[in-house]
Amino acid sequence: MPGVMDGVKVVEVGHVVAIPAASSIMGDCGADVIKVEPLTGDQSRVFRGSEVNPGFYLHNRSKRAMCINLKDADGQKVVYDMVKDADVFLTNYRQEALIKLGMDYESIAAVNPRIIYGIVTAYGTMGPDKDMPGYDFAAGWARSGIQYMLTSPGMLPPTSRPGIIDRVSSMQIFGGIAAALYNREKTGRGQKVEFNLYHTGVWMVGADIMDAVMGLPLRIVDPAKSDNPFYDVYKTKDDRWLQLTAGDRYAAASDPTGAAFWGRFTKALDRPDLAEDPRFQTTALRQEHRAVLKPMLLEEFTHRTYAEWEVRLRENNLMYGPILSPYDVIDDPQAAAMNFFSEIDQPGLGKLKLINEPIRFVQDQASIQSYVPALGEHTDDVLASLGYTAEQIADMRARKVVG
Repeated sequence: MPGVMDGVKVVEVGHVVAIPAASSIMGDCGADVIKVEPLTGDQSRVFRGSEVNPGFYLHNRSKRAMCINLKDADGQKVVYDMVKDADVFLTNYRQEALIKLGMDYESIAAVNPRIIYGIVTAYGTMGPDKDMPGYDFAAGWARSGIQYMLTSPGMLPPTSRPGIIDRVSSMQIFGGIAAALYNREKTGRGQKVEFNLYHTGVWMVGADIMDAVMGLPLRIVDPAKSDNPFYDVYKTKDDRWLQLTAGDRYAAASDPTGAAFWGRFTKALDRPDLAEDPRFQTTALRQEHRAVLKPMLLEEFTHRTYAEWEVRLRENNLMYGPILSPYDVIDDPQAAAMNFFSEIDQPGLGKLKLINEPIRFVQDQASIQSYVPALGEHTDDVLASLGYTAEQIADMRARKVVG
């Protein structure tokens, strides 16, 4: 079944996460994606000395793979031949390297002025740090303010999980490129579209940045001092954890929403005495006495198992979420119902479960189009489609132009 990007041709000169993840989503949506790697391969093909990097399989399905030596003029010509009738060029190489390799926007647009050229950098293409290298740990997690805001008083700053900002960026890239393609349909113009990990991180922590913009106190989370007992974590009788996200946070003291919430909440707790306690009659009073209320709630949640609390919270229309491990997530019935995962036949690994892209096109569904290609698996096929003869391909391989 054709996807929403059926007929779009994408050339990816990228590595690691942000750009490969974005192009894989495009591939799932029907785009013809060709991944260009150096002869040694994308550095993320290997992981901690192993030949299997789980993340590489997530970010590189639904595309074809070529090996090209971009330092060689003949290798550059191969890319230019692909670009001539391509719609999109994606890269997250550093700008200095792109210029040396002839893969910068000016060089690519000279071959195809209608190209949509997407580039991801650590800090942007202007300013004092435009040439600084940086992965998402530094540019998106640390410098943006996210790491600072998640640091509990007296504790070390928490580290990030691999590629979190990269994968958020991949969704921005997908949307930005789609918008540029739509604009080209109206105007006929190509476009350079820039993304950077630093800005993505700032956008992600935007509520806190706006507090700073408006001169407000920063709301740093201290688990030992709950700011709001109804937006907190609780341990159940069977040593499971749940996150409350109940509806008392924004209710004003006179707002009946707060009263309705408190009635449902105390019913779930089976604590009618709390419903009548004068210290907790309004949202404002519950906040005022939160230091008293929080220990009471901590104690209450230890009296029942997670399954029992799930029934009670749902019956009373209270928002919460289980704190799951990745192993729990892959077995979650809700994830299964919404098709979070697909299984593919991956050469060398057999059956492999992959995460589907988090966009659901109802009428024109996206799906994983093909397994993750081996290094240079489609080099000969793509070159032949560009008009190169078997003799020319063999010569370029002997000269280490392609692999």
